[in-house]
Amino acid sequence: MNEDVTFYITRHGETLFNLLEKSQGWCDTPLTQKGINVAELLAKGLRHIKFSAAYSSDSGRAIETAKIILSVNDFQPIKLQQDKRLREWSFGSLEAITNKDLA
Repeated sequence: MNEDVTFYITRHGETLFNLLEKSQGWCDTPLTQKGINVAELLAKGLRHIKFSAAYSSDSGRAIETAKIILSVNDFQPIKLQQDKRLREWSFGSLEAITNKDLA
């Protein structure tokens, strides 16, 4: 029996470093109010989707975004699974420099 599988892939909401236009790989800055608001809008749009699993990286910004989305879902709550292999790439010594300087 073939069953279709649909993946919903999202990016975390806007963070402080996004706002300051700084590189952010493994650096983890909090979501801004705008980032929270956008995640809440996304959550409303996805609230009627019955997820069978949910995954995020282990970064705070990704976890917070995923938890916002799952918090309003109309179906049985599922456990958010965190995996460091889903992290963004590390910029090493270039973390937190301006995007202009990174370019």
